[in-house]
Amino acid sequence: MRVLVAIGSNLGNRAGHLHRAVDALNARAGTVLRTSSLYTTVAQYVTDQPQFLNAVLELETSLSPVDLLLCFKEIEVLVGRTPSGLRYGPRVLDVDILFYGDMIVDTTTAVGPLHVPHLLIQERDFVLRPLLDIAADFVHPKLNRSMRDLYADLQATTLIQTPPVPVLGLGPERTWVLDEKTWVMGIINATPDSFSADGLLDAAAAVDEALAMVAAGADIVDIGGESSRPGAVPVAADEELARVLPVIRGIRAKSAVPISIDTTKAVVARAAIEAGATLVNDISAGQFDPQMLSTVAALQVPYVLMHMRGTPQTMTSLKEYTNVVDDVARDLQAAVAAAVAQGIPTWNIIVDPGIGFAKDKDLNLVLLRNVATLKARCAPCPVLIGASRKKFLGTICGKNEPKDRAWATAATCSAAVAGGAAIVRVHDVTEMADVVKVSDAIWRS
Repeated sequence: MRVLVAIGSNLGNRAGHLHRAVDALNARAGTVLRTSSLYTTVAQYVTDQPQFLNAVLELETSLSPVDLLLCFKEIEVLVGRTPSGLRYGPRVLDVDILFYGDMIVDTTTAVGPLHVPHLLIQERDFVLRPLLDIAADFVHPKLNRSMRDLYADLQATTLIQTPPVPVLGLGPERTWVLDEKTWVMGIINATPDSFSADGLLDAAAAVDEALAMVAAGADIVDIGGESSRPGAVPVAADEELARVLPVIRGIRAKSAVPISIDTTKAVVARAAIEAGATLVNDISAGQFDPQMLSTVAALQVPYVLMHMRGTPQTMTSLKEYTNVVDDVARDLQAAVAAAVAQGIPTWNIIVDPGIGFAKDKDLNLVLLRNVATLKARCAPCPVLIGASRKKFLGTICGKNEPKDRAWATAATCSAAVAGGAAIVRVHDVTEMADVVKVSDAIWRS
């Protein structure tokens, strides 16, 4: 049976508690099929308490409604919830059955009454808004209204004072608001063979460049120790680690900026996170290393999964698509499902359509023209666009040198913002930070 479940926390490491809840649900209750985004929400009923992190998820289970309730109560205790004596008061973890298929249940159990559907769904924005991410058209079996309609009904009342805000978790008690602005990810290539000829093998120079990017407006710095340009020679994990770890440690010693590790290897991802990185950026979406997805799940960090075909050595021969937008969206959906199956919550996944990876000039332009469609097809996952200095821009503009393609890159960044991308990955941070600010002012206001 497919069940819709609400989870929430407003004490301690809220994101950590929700991750532990997902792990426990997979271990004890069934299989988590997908999750909503994370949302920060103000407390209802008892308002003098910290803000919550809330989400909903879809669970496949063989447990009966009563057994599922008992399981949820055990999970709450496992994660650290203790009786407070205050109804609707602060709590380490809440796990509630919202819907059990379209079944209606009203009964008494050893831990109290059980009502399915949950009695208060229609007045809880912190439940309805996340439900729009994964079950907007699901119809309430008692009220005969879809979740979309129920949320619209609630918005028309005065009950919502502060709407739920979608966020990306970046570690204990650090969140970024989605849709508030477009984030700029600055590229640091700790390699000798970057396609853009900007490789920085000296760790101190790479650290200085990263800090300069932060001063210029970078919200994230992306550190890579292996080139992914067409035909690039693979690098052993030891060599990749030797390139990236000193850079990550050097940046972290001087700045709290989020750091992304650009790697396809689980061992590199783990070591980088332990050294101070914040998220993992994997061009292979877990295809190159069978340990990557489970490793990211265990690390409980955001994960950028990119669309590509083949490897950097073979991808230039794999550019045939029936419909590039449909094909890329379908492949990304499958990659997200594979990541969730390995324990990565949907709320931690960012998708990248892989501009320039197994795509020619015209295909890249079609994807950039359809960022909004890709975003809708991959919702609720945020979208990253990385077109910076790519060869197809040089072809269009007659610029052979990658470093001369900043103006061309600016056009792709503006297109990405117009399409609703959450992140643009760029080399020229000073210029692109201004492009993004103006594009945000046009498209996000």
